[in-house]
Amino acid sequence: MYRILFSRRAHKSFMRLAQEDARRIQKVLDTLAQNPRTPGTIRLKNAPVADYRYRVGDYRLLFEIDDEKHLLLLYDNARRGERTYKRQ
Repeated sequence: MYRILFSRRAHKSFMRLAQEDARRIQKVLDTLAQNPRTPGTIRLKNAPVADYRYRVGDYRLLFEIDDEKHLLLLYDNARRGERTYKRQ
């Protein structure tokens, strides 16, 4: 089982979500903690923010996987838009 660590940005944006969206994302995070490479996990190429993404409705979870430490580092949970995959 992987431990999930939120970046400061991911934590702030998660806390601002509507309760229904937060529940859906938390459910997906629980699934990713069991197996971060479930179907639907997409490896990003040349993305400056994170190595992987997972789609939850209109939101994208941007994260990296550290297999040695069994960590899933969540960088952002952003609503899909032009700036979703750009470093800020």
